[in-house]
Amino acid sequence: MALRDVDSISQTARDDEKVDLEKAIGDWISDGEKESNPATVSIDAESDDDARSIHSIGNQTNVLSSKRLLVAFPTLSIALFVSFIDQTSVSTSIPAISADLNTGTATSWIGGSFLISSTAFQLINGRLSDIFGRKNCLLICLALLGIGDLLCGFAKSKEVLFAFRAIAGIGAGGVNSVAMIIVSDITTLENRGKFQGILGAIIALANGTGPFIGGALVEKTTWRWVFWIVPMLAIPAALVIFFFLPLRHDSGHYAAKVKKIDFGGVVLNLASVLLILIPLSGAGATYAWDSAFVIAMLTVGLCLAIGFVLYEWKIAPIPIMPVHLVRYPHCPMLYLQNFFTGICFFGNFFYRSIYFQSVLAFSPLESGALMLPLIILTSITSILSGQFMSRKGRYMPVVVIGFAIWTIGTGLKCAFSRSTKLWNIIIVLLIEGCGIGCTLQPTLVAILANSRAEDRAVSTGLRNFLRTVGGAFGLIVSGAILSNTLRTRLSSLPFMSSRQLESLTSSTYGLKELNLTIEETNLVLGAYMDGLKYIFIMYCASAGANFLMCAGIGNTDLKTKPKPVDTPTEHESGNSEELDDSPMNHGSATVEKETAQVNLNDEKSIKHEAT
Repeated sequence: MALRDVDSISQTARDDEKVDLEKAIGDWISDGEKESNPATVSIDAESDDDARSIHSIGNQTNVLSSKRLLVAFPTLSIALFVSFIDQTSVSTSIPAISADLNTGTATSWIGGSFLISSTAFQLINGRLSDIFGRKNCLLICLALLGIGDLLCGFAKSKEVLFAFRAIAGIGAGGVNSVAMIIVSDITTLENRGKFQGILGAIIALANGTGPFIGGALVEKTTWRWVFWIVPMLAIPAALVIFFFLPLRHDSGHYAAKVKKIDFGGVVLNLASVLLILIPLSGAGATYAWDSAFVIAMLTVGLCLAIGFVLYEWKIAPIPIMPVHLVRYPHCPMLYLQNFFTGICFFGNFFYRSIYFQSVLAFSPLESGALMLPLIILTSITSILSGQFMSRKGRYMPVVVIGFAIWTIGTGLKCAFSRSTKLWNIIIVLLIEGCGIGCTLQPTLVAILANSRAEDRAVSTGLRNFLRTVGGAFGLIVSGAILSNTLRTRLSSLPFMSSRQLESLTSSTYGLKELNLTIEETNLVLGAYMDGLKYIFIMYCASAGANFLMCAGIGNTDLKTKPKPVDTPTEHESGNSEELDDSPMNHGSATVEKETAQVNLNDEKSIKHEAT
């Protein structure tokens, strides 16, 4: 009887301890249902501790075996390829679109509407993929991309084209972010660099083939096929992802998920980005820089941006941009580097085409062919840099060397002129491609290596957001530099009317429509070249700033495999493996072990008293 009484008391104590423990840490310790399905992420239960809630939805690590990666990784590569094909193929079709829809001074909005919407949703996509699941968000973004471009192909007016291009931008930005997040989820920290390097090669390949596809379609058919081809690629990509991409399942109810959304942050983020980028994109062409519209929107937008940061810092329970992301070691400099990378990467891509087509008078197809040296070297060095990071467990040597080479390449480009030899251009592009391949994805690997697993999606979203904002800022400033240079150099020429000057400064492809003499054309091209040199100097300064910032970044060992701090999770195959492999996740969760020790001590005490 005494022994049964002791066992009964011990069992009661254990039950009470279990109830208290579950109340203290919410859903973090698995209950019976989770034990039967450990690959399930549940966010049904509301937790009093927001940190536990963020942890439960943010860490969707699901490291796949080599066989499963052979299926999952190509599907993600296809999605990224489609997204970047859409972005790059349109660039060579802009003159044809402008002439057909008579966009005039609003030509820049063909790319501007896409870039603004893509930027505005970059931060949001990361957290939404935490809440609703990576696979669901990726499929929705692919659908938005395909539908937006399909409707662009049927546009009969510039306003309709801009609106549908914005929808495509939302989808493309989401595909870029979520695909990279999933790759980080399904690979270990040690191998992540290798796979991110391959993604960099895929992006480079899309950047190279996009202008080719766009130029060929414009010359052989119509610019509308540049948009129609995207849904033709997106549909099979979505089907492959739907059927063959294995990811962790989400058992949460829809209503519970909606409650997790940071609606205040979403509204403030969208409003601030739109109110800042819209006037900047149209200033100097659609609106005057000193107009009340531009000043008012910029003022309100900046105030909302400050309010957004404060709201995310102090109020939002599950923020779309956690402020603590910039407190991780080395991350502030890495995020800042991505901003300047956006300036240099997106700006160079756009203004290289202007140099080839407007100054050197190459056709769209020839312009695309000239990009091949850069694309080939970017792809090769991206793969090699990924292999180096995986084998050596270090990212800083790759990043430092990459930014040094990129700075040299952009510096040599400042010497370009109307008479630069073709072989000189190819050599510079080869150097530049080597630098891009060593930096574009390795900086993301560095950020993830210094962040916690539950912050993986929002870290990737913030990185992509800053890079896209940098790209938007770079294009806006570059456009202002070129426009001001043309006005300064050409306004005093006797043959240049105000209408002709307006056409040149509002559209970089306006020269072909002016019917100037050879001598007049040479003067205009000289002004174009001067403006492009100033722009290339700005890009060189951006790359150089990134190189200097490397002095403030340390190296985190990618081969470190600390004990996981998250609730143990199994793969879909049922094999338990270490999932949370970030070096940031040291020693913060020995709760289960400590609790078990408390239970054991209490049980011994009860037995002793009973005896």
